[in-house]
Amino acid sequence: LRRAVTRMAPVKKPSHAGKAVVAGGISGAVEICCTYPIEFTKTVAQLSTKNVTAMEVVKDTLRTRGFFGLYKGLDSMVYFATPKAAIRFSGFEAASNAMRSADGSPMFGGATSFLAGLVAGAFEAIIVTTPQETIKIKLIDDQFKTQETGPRFKGFFHGVKTIVSEEGFAGIYHGLSPTILKVATAQATRFGVYMYIPADYRKTPLGSACSGAFAGGFSVIIFQGLDVIKSRMQGLDAAKYTSSIHCLKELLANEGIMALYKGVGPRMTRVCCEVAITMTLYGEVVKLLDSVWDTSTPPPRKQLAHAGSTLIPVRYDTKEKDAEGAKKEK
Repeated sequence: LRRAVTRMAPVKKPSHAGKAVVAGGISGAVEICCTYPIEFTKTVAQLSTKNVTAMEVVKDTLRTRGFFGLYKGLDSMVYFATPKAAIRFSGFEAASNAMRSADGSPMFGGATSFLAGLVAGAFEAIIVTTPQETIKIKLIDDQFKTQETGPRFKGFFHGVKTIVSEEGFAGIYHGLSPTILKVATAQATRFGVYMYIPADYRKTPLGSACSGAFAGGFSVIIFQGLDVIKSRMQGLDAAKYTSSIHCLKELLANEGIMALYKGVGPRMTRVCCEVAITMTLYGEVVKLLDSVWDTSTPPPRKQLAHAGSTLIPVRYDTKEKDAEGAKKEK
């Protein structure tokens, strides 16, 4: 008798590219709304030339700007959330498929997910993340650099208009090189580590969340310094740095090596939550989309169905069909 293949996960993945885009965009937007105060705290700590703790940043913001001061710059993140997630997930899938041999197996074994994440992260950084992060950081920096006269930027659109009018279009592309390096390596590490974790540990929402949190935390430990340099290169004082290397030298000379780990606490918390929420919510949104948007096509029996995403391992349950096939063979 043929051995039955059992379902590995309750989550079906999109069989249409549009579902990956929509699911990624929704999960990204929800995630950033939940975790942005942590991102804000991390960015302020990195921009400060003094040694300030995350709690000090939060207390000072609440005292001077109120609760919603913790959401300064959120709009720039939300506006870019959908295209950012769309490029990340679709880029990862396209790169993964391009790196498959004729029989469908990964060309570079376990390193394929890492390389695909590297490609996806580079495209994400160039098209979306650099302008998004530059605008966000300038909005946050403006809030604290102009406390006596009040913020110069009166919101997202006014901030973008002012930056572009004063610095040109290149004004929203400050720190492009460190952003590409940071995002590409971060996504490569997150996708690579996440896919390296055995599928059995990722077959439930809780397992997927824990796997995502671990992958996110691992990337923070390795590449925190790049994030600090990127923030400095995109702040209001970015003009004093001639390059990423110059910024690194100035940080080490004036603030010491530990300056490269400024904001590591809130960033660790934020990234772990980000990857956990995104990976988990992504699958749940796909299930909701499947209930109203049927684009599924049955994959070959007993084959791992990647459909539109390789992130959530699903093996279709063919137990009943195999049983029927066995009866016919008799």
